[in-house]
Formats: sequence, C-alpha cells, structure tokens
Amino acid sequence: MNKENIIMETSEKFINSKTTTRKNKNITISEIELNKKLAEQIGKSKGKYFTIFFNNINGLVEQLIKEIIYAINESMKYLKINKKDKILLVGLGNKDITSDSLGYFVINKIDVNDNTYKIYKNVESITNINSTSFVKNIANLLNVDLVIVIDSLSATNIERLNKTIQISTSGIKPGSAFNTISDEISKKTIKKPVIAIGVPTIINMQNIIKNKNENLILTSKNIDLDIDNISSILSIAINRIF
Repeated sequence: MNKENIIMETSEKFINSKTTTRKNKNITISEIELNKKLAEQIGKSKGKYFTIFFNNINGLVEQLIKEIIYAINESMKYLKINKKDKILLVGLGNKDITSDSLGYFVINKIDVNDNTYKIYKNVESITNINSTSFVKNIANLLNVDLVIVIDSLSATNIERLNKTIQISTSGIKPGSAFNTISDEISKKTIKKPVIAIGVPTIINMQNIIKNKNENLILTSKNIDLDIDNISSILSIAINRIF
C-alpha cells in the first residue's frame, strides 16, 4: 500500500493551474504532465499523471473503462511503449487484508498473451522479500519493455476513498503508507519504464487526528464490494488494451 500518491492531494491550487480537466458524465478526469522543474517544486516525480474521480460507480462502468484505457495508452505513448512490446503486470499488496488486496484481485482477473506476463507480490512483512528488488529481478529476467504496477493507496481526503483511480508514469513506493523508509518502484530503481495504477482504499488516521497512531486506519464499510468492482473495471480495461 502506497502513501499519498494522489497528485491532486499534493498541492491542489498549484496543480489545478497546470492541469487539463474535463468531465465524462459524472466522471472528472485530470491530466497533468510534470517537467523536472515543476515536479521538484511540489515534491513529485517528473512524468504523466491521470486522476479519474467518480462519486458513484453505478451507470459509469463503461465510461470508467474507456477513461482507464485512454490514460494507460497515453502513458505508454509518453514512455514510447507499444502495446506489442513485452509487458510485465505486477499486483502488490496483502491479499488477506481487503483494503490492501486490489493488486491481487486485478492480477487474478487479467488474461495474458504472448507478450504479457503477470505476477502477484505479497508484502515484505510476510515474504521478507523487498518488492523493488523482486520486480527488478523479474523484469530483467523476462527482459520486458514496461512494468505496470497495481497497488492500493493511502489518501488524506475521505472523499477520494474508493472513488479515485490514479495512473502515472512516476512509479510507486510499496508499503509507504505504514513505513516511512520505502524503496520506490520506478525507472530509476528498476531500469525499466513504469506505469503505476493506484486506488486510495484507506486513510491513515495519523493524517487527520492529533493522537498519532500508526496502527489505526480508516476504510469504507463496503470495502469488499468496492474492491471487487474496481478490480474488475481495471482488469477489463487492461485486457482490452493487451
């Protein structure tokens, strides 16, 4: 689970002035490309970012799938990757904790073909295997051209819980929602282009209450249904691309 990887939460006034925002029915899509200078100013990584926000999934499934496909395709164009290149899809998280199981369920629902590979990586606290090293070694072993990583995120805004999908080329820091020392999975660390797909499924309560408690998290009461729905939408989109 990755901490605060939602770019729209970083500095909304600043980002909004540099963002292309549009609406598709009841879906709001924000698209931003950060150059090195702008990225440094807001503490983010250079790259392409798409934030897809929706209030209610009902009646929006097909539109969400189309927006996810668009964001992934545009991210691949930014990275100069073709859909026929070799792609490794990685699901991160703890499959036994519902709010952290998004990566596991997406990977389970993805089909593979001649140029795609998929794998699920459980959290380091269970496997004692560093996720960055794991992904780097698998990517190099298979000699892939792109790694797509799917993981749950931690948010600071309760309105974004299970209602936001972020797709970016900047990489991801697995486990950073609970561990301040976390290796990122990015082109810098694994030497392969990375597209990160994340959905905020928890809020760490230390972000919103004065009594700092790292073990206390907030999630939605319908988290099981939300994970099932969102993982299905993401996997359908990915299957249609590849």
